[in-house]
Amino acid sequence: MNAAGPMLPGPLFFFLAAALTAVACYVVQRWTALAGLLAAVSCLVLGWLSLRLAGRESLSLFGRVWVYDGPFVLLGREWAFTASNAAVLTFMLFACGLSFLAALPASQGSAYYPFGMGVIATLVLSATAEQYTLSILFLWLAVILAVFILAGGRPRATTGAVRFLALASVGIMLLLTVAGYLPGTQPGTLHTARILTVLGFGMLLMLAPFHGQLVGIVARTAPMVPAFMLATFPPVVFLILLSLGRASPALLEDQLLFSVYRLLGTATVAIGGIAAAGQRRWGYLVGYAALVDWGAGMIALGQGTAQGMAWAAQMLVWRAFSLLLAGTGLTIVMRATKDDSLRACSGLLHRRLPGMLALTGGLLSLAGFPLTPGFVGRWPLINELLRGQPVTAWVVILSGVSVTLGTLVGLKSCLGPAPKQVRGDRFAALVGMVAGALALWLVGAFVLHPMPWIEMAERMLGTLSFLPM
Repeated sequence: MNAAGPMLPGPLFFFLAAALTAVACYVVQRWTALAGLLAAVSCLVLGWLSLRLAGRESLSLFGRVWVYDGPFVLLGREWAFTASNAAVLTFMLFACGLSFLAALPASQGSAYYPFGMGVIATLVLSATAEQYTLSILFLWLAVILAVFILAGGRPRATTGAVRFLALASVGIMLLLTVAGYLPGTQPGTLHTARILTVLGFGMLLMLAPFHGQLVGIVARTAPMVPAFMLATFPPVVFLILLSLGRASPALLEDQLLFSVYRLLGTATVAIGGIAAAGQRRWGYLVGYAALVDWGAGMIALGQGTAQGMAWAAQMLVWRAFSLLLAGTGLTIVMRATKDDSLRACSGLLHRRLPGMLALTGGLLSLAGFPLTPGFVGRWPLINELLRGQPVTAWVVILSGVSVTLGTLVGLKSCLGPAPKQVRGDRFAALVGMVAGALALWLVGAFVLHPMPWIEMAERMLGTLSFLPM
């Protein structure tokens, strides 16, 4: 194979491809379907290429190599593909491509596609940067771009977007100061560095008492935005946390971060469970269901073991799938009623059966209900907690039950009669629902299947000697 001619290193190629797609989407944003299709196809193609690079394959076309997995150096700073960040980028690109596809039937705001691709381009640089400070700075830039997606031209969502920016900025500033306190720079400051690390990552991961940001992202934005946000930022934040722990093991050796996150994760689950049963809007019900699942993931992380982190990674994968399913259903509900309140949904089971079942499936998956995708990640953790931390286990179980009850209350409100002008062809709706559910399950099994990423994560976690297996 002829490798002569210019070749691009992987990080530079993916950044330029995503950035150029963002520009193209901005140019054609008047034609929403075209912009969405362009963003979706680009993400899915880039996800496939990232998967090949993760396997250490150079990307060739017409008999010559165009992209290789070597590092990219600029002004003495280096960006490189590794097994861990390639796994994160592959998942992020596939999940975002699916969220862009699912968003095509309804507008998610004019900024969703161009700024979404801009966020992806910036997070590529954050995930592949070899220097900790650069990773944090590019993460900050991605947060700024995400504000335009969260606002989406909605006055109610603008306040939440600004709050997200303010809280994330405070967390990032705390993390930027950690470098000055690392061992070898200033003696006797290790404890300060640990506290700053716990606070900074706690804010970025939206743990209690900062959980309101997560609920606001889910409840106050366009229905497909939460799936995008939680498929992009959390994986990169986890990657930065683990990279920092690998570079400075003393930060995590005393298990302070894991202990605090286990307690705050339990509090987050309890808050979500208490609030979910009393919600009277679908958007907030999805928000608090996501909060329960998010807190369960933090409890898994807080176990401080490689197995616990593998469970957290698995829940991250299935959470994106669940939010994609719930967002699709919520989009259909909003198009039918223009309002996500439960009282406005009378008869919706007759009029929009596939949409309601998609919304219900997403909620039950976030609740960890048996035979749903969320069950796969949640119950191994519960089994482990029942052996050593039964109180925490029952908090997680009861919070899932609370989300399930809230979902049943919502379904009850949708049981009213269908309007006379709408023909309730339930058989056709059932056939469509089954076909759609089968397609989504196949996507979940073959595109969002967690095992490749979990295996890569376990190999990466194996380098952290202070983590028991």
